[in-house]
Amino acid sequence: MKKNKIFSWVFIGLIVGIAAYLSAFQSNPVAPDAANQSDAELVDAEGNAVNFEDFKGKVVFVNNWASWCPPCVAEMPSIQKLRETFTEDELSFVMVSFDRNPQVGLKFMERKGFDLPVYFPGRKFPDKFVTDGIPATFVLSPQGEVLFTHVGMTDYASSSFIKKVERWLGK
Repeated sequence: MKKNKIFSWVFIGLIVGIAAYLSAFQSNPVAPDAANQSDAELVDAEGNAVNFEDFKGKVVFVNNWASWCPPCVAEMPSIQKLRETFTEDELSFVMVSFDRNPQVGLKFMERKGFDLPVYFPGRKFPDKFVTDGIPATFVLSPQGEVLFTHVGMTDYASSSFIKKVERWLGK
């Protein structure tokens, strides 16, 4: 009898553990307020529709990340330093959070003291920004062309990357 009870509890624990594990790998839903933004590529922290077209005329640093991703978290300080190196008129930042709950990504940025604008993938998030892994970074020209792509962690505050940005800015 005691063996059956132990087996039952182990079995229930195993089922709950598997369910929790599988739910962590479900596809990321769009931000809750994106439901009304049928043609949105992105949704900002206030739930407003944003499209990459809105950034035309600027060099744009796009980073796909999540607070649960150790490499994403590790590279975030270098992205903050990059933001502090250039003005918003020179280089725009689009930090696309793939956290399942949008509030988690926003609170992460606040807790860590990062001053980076957080967006969420909208229903029409462009395929060219979809990768097999995160972090993933893209730099767009003022015309919206992809100038740079990198999947994985890197140091965006390095002198070599800053020189690339300066070249893209025509400095």
